[in-house]
Amino acid sequence: MTERAPSKILTLAGLEFKSAARSRVLLLLILSMVLIAAASITIASYDFKAQIADYEAYLQQARATGVAIVAPPQFFPLQLLRGVIEYVQIIGAVIAIGLGYMSVARGRHGDTNRLLFTRPVRTREMFFGRLLGAGALIVTILVATALISVILIGTVGGQWLNGGEIARLAISFAMAAFYMLIFYALGVWISARSKVLVNGLVVALVIWLSVVLVIPQIGDTMDPDNQVPGGLFAALQVNKADEKKVLANFSTYEKVRNGLEETSLTKHYERLTFAVTGIKDTYAGKSLSYIAGEKRNDIIWLGGYLFLLSGLMFSGLRQERKTRKVT
Repeated sequence: MTERAPSKILTLAGLEFKSAARSRVLLLLILSMVLIAAASITIASYDFKAQIADYEAYLQQARATGVAIVAPPQFFPLQLLRGVIEYVQIIGAVIAIGLGYMSVARGRHGDTNRLLFTRPVRTREMFFGRLLGAGALIVTILVATALISVILIGTVGGQWLNGGEIARLAISFAMAAFYMLIFYALGVWISARSKVLVNGLVVALVIWLSVVLVIPQIGDTMDPDNQVPGGLFAALQVNKADEKKVLANFSTYEKVRNGLEETSLTKHYERLTFAVTGIKDTYAGKSLSYIAGEKRNDIIWLGGYLFLLSGLMFSGLRQERKTRKVT
């Protein structure tokens, strides 16, 4: 009896996951992300508690002196995730590229995966199987990271998350999984298209360096308002009307700067995640439906990148399959 496609896909996904687990790669990746997240949230939690302590000290002093008490500042525990999200942007992307590289390496040098090329397994079944297996790997890493984040926010930060905050945290980590899958697809595609695997890994890391570190920084550095604390125009006491007049003379410059930021996969992920978690003050306390409407452009860009890289990954696997059959 011929094995059905969904069954083959699940088998391939399980093979992808088990291969990484057997090589202890998964455990090392989980530990690295958990330790990084733990350190980041611990440091942020002490600052968070210091802000609360400062406000409580102010309350006591105000009551003792009869001074009118101002409205309490709003504290959003999910803002403690800022460091974790930034580490996912950088380290998570590297991890995903590494997983893609190792997947292709196992396909070329592993006896089990080599056997798959002699069996009636279609390229699309390999594609979905590997993508599903990688997704399971990435979700496992992020679930462990999310759990330690929740525990430390509650124990060290002193603020246990409520149901709504847990939902937002889950959404932010789901977006992190999609973000990492994009880089996994990049790693598979570049490695599969390279005759020498190490060269493919180097090229993928150069692309990572450009997309994650260089392009976003160029966009930020080219923004005049980022050069002075509080903004350049605010420091010069320029009103909004005059600010618009000045910027009108630099329209080409602004288009180039905005264009660079629009091409940045990392920037779109950061903007969307910062909005969902309330790290960006403008969106703190806003509903998810409101944020989805405001950030639909970032959602579209992320979806477009996933579609593009998945297509390239598929073409890379097809080329890899042809090469293995020839050899």
